[in-house]
Amino acid sequence: MKNLYDLVVIGSGPGGYISAIRASQLGLRTAIIEKYQKLGGTCLNVGCIPSKSLLDSSKYFFLAKKNYSSHGIFFEKLFMDFRKMMDRKNKIVENINNGIKYLMKKNKIDVYQGIGSFKTKNILSVTDIKSFQKERKEIQFKYCIISTGSKPLCLSQLNFDIENRIISSTEAINLKEVPKKLIIIGGGIIGLELGSIFNRLGSKIIILETMDKIISNMDNSLSQEMRKILEKSSIQIETSLSVTSIFKKNHEEISVLAKYHDGKEVHFTGNYCLISIGRIPYTKNMGLENIKIKINKKGFIVVNDDLQTSVNNIYAIGDVIGGKMLAHKAEEEGLYVVEHISGKKPNKLNYDLIPSIIYTYPEVASVGQSENEIKKDKIEYNIGIFPMKILGRARTSGCTDGFLKMISHKKTDEILGVHIIGDHASDMIMEASVAMEFRSSSEDIYRICHPHPTLSEAFKEAAQLNFENRSIHI
Repeated sequence: MKNLYDLVVIGSGPGGYISAIRASQLGLRTAIIEKYQKLGGTCLNVGCIPSKSLLDSSKYFFLAKKNYSSHGIFFEKLFMDFRKMMDRKNKIVENINNGIKYLMKKNKIDVYQGIGSFKTKNILSVTDIKSFQKERKEIQFKYCIISTGSKPLCLSQLNFDIENRIISSTEAINLKEVPKKLIIIGGGIIGLELGSIFNRLGSKIIILETMDKIISNMDNSLSQEMRKILEKSSIQIETSLSVTSIFKKNHEEISVLAKYHDGKEVHFTGNYCLISIGRIPYTKNMGLENIKIKINKKGFIVVNDDLQTSVNNIYAIGDVIGGKMLAHKAEEEGLYVVEHISGKKPNKLNYDLIPSIIYTYPEVASVGQSENEIKKDKIEYNIGIFPMKILGRARTSGCTDGFLKMISHKKTDEILGVHIIGDHASDMIMEASVAMEFRSSSEDIYRICHPHPTLSEAFKEAAQLNFENRSIHI
């Protein structure tokens, strides 16, 4: 039968293309459908990779301007070429795009460009993105994985519009200029990362957050410390307020009106307004209603413990099913589904141990339960907090802000959560993830030899504080 596949994956983001590769490795005839010209989804093209490229570039510029003189490194004339910075970002994305294209070819995965829409539970039609009425191909399949991801959520009364200077993260990483003044609505991960980029490049940044703290879904201590660090970098942070309207003052300025929760009104003026208040699942034009796939009130596809939708041969993974909207979550879910339908017995993802990371400087990383969550569960606990500034490695690198916080069960000493602000926190968090996956105690960590001088010594010190209430260096 023509165009008959064992598995068809809709969406080529991290969850999608990794699912397709694993399926091919396991002997399934596999196809992938992607509506855009380039593979890789949001993460590669307008999310994780381009933003991390700009974070690195802006970090080097910031350090050269502020820190290098203490190392005895001086410049006669330091300047920043924003266009070249963006060109570098685009080149990195292009190289990885080509890499994914190569992997599709290597693994004999058929790639269809267009919108995938369900005709029946075993047939998808692929239509041109520019003309939803023009049917191009029909694809028949045994199994399907929906991995269409999410898109930025806008305020109900607004649309993203670069001409009106109201932008999402997608437009922010493709700006042609560094804003003189950037207003960011939303103090979550995306807002903090993009705010950090443009702050380092010279923008005046104002962050507006409706909650009473930034990064409100992380441990309170991380929120408090991060606010201090950002404000030290001249980023203005306003919390406990709601935006009431945004309007264009003239061809270069916009105005944001807001109201604090106590009723006081305030307005802010800037050159651009970045809205980063969350993301919503992407299910448009997929014909889910044709086969009665269930969606919840928030628009996410409903799945069971095996990530199976209400239609038994169709699965869904990643942002489109909700939970933590992270690329590594989607990847693990995709691998699970493919191995499940292939008859293997895959290990289920432990959703409580998915690391979250903010790539600011210093970085923020967290895994496990926050102190507030542990309190709500009425668990008795110990805390060990070790300041990064005490570490020799932190002093030699010049990044002494932050700490490592370890929380363990008071009776069993099992590690319940680890929360870090510090240089290379994104790499350090994996020691915590591995330890917690194997249900290690804080004493287990203390008894392991950690190399010196390294940032990982913070784990050893925080662990000793946990189970003995003392540390060698404080």
